[in-house]
Amino acid sequence: MPANNNIDEKEHTYQTIKAKPVTLKDDFLFFNNKWYFTFFSALLKLIIKVFLIYLIGPLVFGFKVRNKKKLKENKKSGHIFISNHIHPLDSFLIGTYLFPKRAYFTMLESNLGLPFIGKLMRFLGGVPIPTKRAQLANFETEMGIALKKKHFVGFFPESALKPYHPSIRNFKKGAIHFALKMEVAIIPMVMILKKPKGIYKLYKRKPLIELHILDRYLITTKGTKRETVNYHLEALQKIVSTYFNEHSDIKEDNTNG
Repeated sequence: MPANNNIDEKEHTYQTIKAKPVTLKDDFLFFNNKWYFTFFSALLKLIIKVFLIYLIGPLVFGFKVRNKKKLKENKKSGHIFISNHIHPLDSFLIGTYLFPKRAYFTMLESNLGLPFIGKLMRFLGGVPIPTKRAQLANFETEMGIALKKKHFVGFFPESALKPYHPSIRNFKKGAIHFALKMEVAIIPMVMILKKPKGIYKLYKRKPLIELHILDRYLITTKGTKRETVNYHLEALQKIVSTYFNEHSDIKEDNTNG
């Protein structure tokens, strides 16, 4: 598996701030567990959760979380979670909502070069996917430790951010590859687009955003490793696409976009 986790940089055309070049040190801690980092990370998540999840999120984005019970059922174990990638703040919304559960989300290594935002993403749980093959082993080892500690690790299998995209795009294999290797289940999450109603119609032009939690998905062996990954890639793609099309007010006929 390539060190860049099959990420095509050309896909990532959405940019608001120019990032500085980033070179990770050989001893870079991907899943930073130093006590001072953990403390300030938790403090920052708590502060942002109050404002983003309970104030700004509902007011500005109409943000709601559905099927919360499904998440509570799985909080006592380490899991990989996935979500479609349709808003610049979706990683913040998911990461802070999950707090106090320790949750990480994978991101482009280049995101660390974003002024201020790069460091903020890091403290909120952002883990850069290494572009150097030599660093992939450390990345995988640290992920395994985090999952054994019952933390969550998130992936955006569509890879590229496309704001308010009205369909589920083709998934990359990274999340399934790691779930198979780490022997953990996947919790699918879906960002759903809703048309503004009620008071939101007075000031909202863009769709409202809801986060829906789906049933835990188990990774079982389906022949060879390649066959297993491809089988679950197709299955998860179908589950998430079907759910999006059934619940989103804004959608395309072509579920793969």
